[in-house]
Amino acid sequence: MGRVIHVRVRGLDPSRRDAAQARFEELVRRREWRDGHPWLADDRSAGLFPQLFFDDQKTAIARQEPAAPPLSAATFIRVLGDETDALAVLFVFRDLSERFGLSVELRDPDNPIAKLRRVGLEMGRLPGGRPLEAIMVRRPIFKKLPDGRRIELFPPRALAAAYGVARDPDHRGWSFLVAGMRGEAPDFFEAEAEAMRMRRGLDSLGPAG
Repeated sequence: MGRVIHVRVRGLDPSRRDAAQARFEELVRRREWRDGHPWLADDRSAGLFPQLFFDDQKTAIARQEPAAPPLSAATFIRVLGDETDALAVLFVFRDLSERFGLSVELRDPDNPIAKLRRVGLEMGRLPGGRPLEAIMVRRPIFKKLPDGRRIELFPPRALAAAYGVARDPDHRGWSFLVAGMRGEAPDFFEAEAEAMRMRRGLDSLGPAG
């Protein structure tokens, strides 16, 4: 069984709606998702299901939080056995929050890590101004491949990464391990993409890879 991450977005300037949607699409296209292509519903969504979902979210908020600021967008993403999908959701919405000055609430009630079950972002940062990386676990994250193999991705570690504190003050750099070879990248998306490129390159060499 998988789990569901719920996302609510507030504070988007209506004049930047198209830019925010375009950036969302750009980010989700950068990787493969286990359960289909994520979408972001708002009051201008073209599809019937996103329209109904967004209306339902607005109704629920009006009932549960009548004093809450207006909702700009919302979505949900299913996570089916690949924890990197859950991480990607966090980093997609951190980027949007930072780039467009948004308030984002992410609820992942079945996350095995308690501090990631409810995450609030303002201008891309956690309450108190901390970076999102401050609540990342300090252990490898395993990306499961369709054939059963896995790639190891390592969250940022202060002073341990080649990028160092001076070049990476928020510790956004990730590293990865593929077939015993380790590499580093300045963020999660680039680390995951480079690890997948390396894995495909090794696979193209045949059994020796």
